[in-house]
Amino acid sequence: MVLQDLRFAVRTLQLRPGFPLVIVATLALGIGANTAIFSVLHAVVLKPLPFRDPDRLMHIWESYPKGSRYRQGAEQSFIIVRPGTYFDWKRQARSFMNMTACSWRSVLLTGGSKAEMLEAHEVDEDFFATVRVAPILGRAFQQSDFKSGTSRIVILSFSLWTQRFGADPAIVGKTILLDNAKYLVLGVMPEGFYPTRWQTPQLWLPMYLDPELKQSRVVWKFFTFARLKTGISFEQAHEELDVISDRLTAAYPSNYDNMCAVLTPVTGYLFSQYERLFLVLLGAVTLVLLIACSNVSNLLLARAAERRKELTVRAALGASRRRLVQLLLTESLLLSAGGGLLGTMVALAGIHPILALLPAASRVPRIDEVRIDGSALAFTACISALTVIFFGVIPAHRASQTDLNEDLKESGRGSSSSIGLKRTSDLLIVGEVALSLVLLVCAGLLIRSFRQLLKTNPGFHPDQVVAFSLSVPTHHYGNYETGGPNASRARLFEELERRLKTLPGVNAAVVTGSLPLRHGPNPWAMHIVGKPAPPNDRTKYGGAARNRKTGLYNHGDVSIQRVTPGYFDTFGIPLLRGRYFTARDTAGGAMVAIINETNARKHFGADDPIGRTIILDMTSYFPKMTVVGVVADSRLNALDRDVYPEVFWPMAQWPSANGWVAVKTSGSPELFTKSVESTISGVDRDLAINEVVTMNQVLADSVWRQRLTASLLGTFALLAAILAGAGIYSLFWYFVNRRVKELGIRLALGASRQQIMTLVVGLALKLAWSGIVIGVVFALAAGRLVSAWLYGVQIYDARTIGGAALGLLLTAMLASYIPALRATRIDPLASLRQE
Repeated sequence: MVLQDLRFAVRTLQLRPGFPLVIVATLALGIGANTAIFSVLHAVVLKPLPFRDPDRLMHIWESYPKGSRYRQGAEQSFIIVRPGTYFDWKRQARSFMNMTACSWRSVLLTGGSKAEMLEAHEVDEDFFATVRVAPILGRAFQQSDFKSGTSRIVILSFSLWTQRFGADPAIVGKTILLDNAKYLVLGVMPEGFYPTRWQTPQLWLPMYLDPELKQSRVVWKFFTFARLKTGISFEQAHEELDVISDRLTAAYPSNYDNMCAVLTPVTGYLFSQYERLFLVLLGAVTLVLLIACSNVSNLLLARAAERRKELTVRAALGASRRRLVQLLLTESLLLSAGGGLLGTMVALAGIHPILALLPAASRVPRIDEVRIDGSALAFTACISALTVIFFGVIPAHRASQTDLNEDLKESGRGSSSSIGLKRTSDLLIVGEVALSLVLLVCAGLLIRSFRQLLKTNPGFHPDQVVAFSLSVPTHHYGNYETGGPNASRARLFEELERRLKTLPGVNAAVVTGSLPLRHGPNPWAMHIVGKPAPPNDRTKYGGAARNRKTGLYNHGDVSIQRVTPGYFDTFGIPLLRGRYFTARDTAGGAMVAIINETNARKHFGADDPIGRTIILDMTSYFPKMTVVGVVADSRLNALDRDVYPEVFWPMAQWPSANGWVAVKTSGSPELFTKSVESTISGVDRDLAINEVVTMNQVLADSVWRQRLTASLLGTFALLAAILAGAGIYSLFWYFVNRRVKELGIRLALGASRQQIMTLVVGLALKLAWSGIVIGVVFALAAGRLVSAWLYGVQIYDARTIGGAALGLLLTAMLASYIPALRATRIDPLASLRQE
């Protein structure tokens, strides 16, 4: 019987091919958009991490002050741990099956066509046992590998193995050159191991620590993992870490004053900031699908009205209501299958534009794994089946309600069942308009917010500036973790700036530890010598403000930027008071600092900061610095955040481990890329350039999240408005066709064509207005979901809500105009002669 119904459905739909094509295309838009967004959500958030039991795997780090762990979470600026802290946790904690640590290191790979600087993780001996992932080739590290402290062994990532070594299955047992030394390859890890928001390493090395560094409580070094024991809850583990933190504070008050431990599931740490984003987008495309289903329901209701006599005859011949419903749902299922197949092609075409809105700087984990895979196809099949419920059940239910006496009469169009069909269609249109308004308002808020953000003055000049990400080889310039100024790095950065300034067409050059808009704040406590303690002896976060080691009071947190003297010229940041850095500000001279206007205003008030002495509380180092200048504020961290108090420090007095080289050119910055790269190689051919980007591109990439949400929600809202307009058009086209005789009688009795036009358009506007009133309520509620992404715009913005409402009213007017125009052209005599 099912096959018989399918054959009949195919024959029936072939009689009017335009009707099924419109329905399939409408469904394909909704299903395809949902599949595309789900594919991104699945790859980034939903797909299990490449670890066994990932829900038991945790990150642990130190934070200040106590009680801040629930506030900071994934947005925490510092996610690293001191060695002494880590080994105390490992010895004392009983809530964890394993605890391990790794630290970042850059290594130079040679021996191929060119040298390449790679990101490596040096790992503790329990690392692979904690994450529970085995190599696909070879073996993992063993405890014996860590005993000698000198063995040179390495494990490769899947991407490095395939891209650099051609997926050679015999790579295990061979040697490669790292930092000009031979390392034995032990194994290759699986593809996709492992995504982090910190770094995704290309190889792993054993961690060897000397006894002094192993006990250090001043060097920030480790990224820490732990695996919960079976039966131990997250809360129990956190309580135990709190107890250990109190012990450390009591034992080492100068190092752990007000310290607490933060325990975060790996899944939450990785995906918390992306989960809401993609779920909101998935919710938006779900609304689009609901609008599409409403459209299809209206078309099927209109078709059911045309087939009332056929269905009535079937009922008269003995067909049960269940049999009629089955017949109609078979047609709906066939249409849904066609929409799903075409929707898959729409999704394939839509993924690339979506990914194009995600620059590499967004660092969204696993974004390179987005594809239409088995999970996406299963999702498509599921929502295709669900759409049958949304668009097929109501028409089938209404159409199967036959009245033999009324429906077999010619005048049966005015029967109660016909009136019921019309009311159902009207309600669907009202729902479409309401859902469309929700999307239009949310999209309008995000678009207005994005435009406001683009108008924000960053406080620096990005034009004609190109930047190069630089990795400094440790085998030439030593390990940065040893602490204290590194003279060899300082000389390197000084020489780089000097040579770059001499290039023709280069107006200014700088070496900086961080690039504007590419990094968050790097906050440390700042003490002002000679200034009284702040009120209540507390910091802005509610923690104790007095440092027990120095006896100084913390006047506030500041972010440190380490720069060479050309920084302010390169980025066009004006000097307000004092002086810039000069070549005399070296490691052998008096330590100096430049602060920004926000720092001066917040921490010095009306006092002149020039000549004042500040001390930075950097745990391992307490530099005493004289403020020599105040510069204008710049939004170095994000355009949509308040300016952070900054302290600029000469690179020569404390150079960073790696950094960025930036040059300001007299012409197009892209034209100077080769000459800058050649100059950098001329200073040291082992210096690795990891990325080249113009500052205008950095500025554009910094608002990728706002661009993504505004672009996609704007697209979905426009699609929803078009679908709503199409629904109104189809409903009133059917309305005019079914009421030709009535409209002809109205014209014959003296109704003007203007009155007929007003009747049809007025009914459309009435439905649209009802949908708008309902939609405003839901739009205000939905606005709270996107409120965290708004900048300079409130969710109750009258211009946005009014503009969306007006747009839908105009859409309804235009959609009903053509059917109304057709109604005015009805010939009264011809309509009265119709049977």
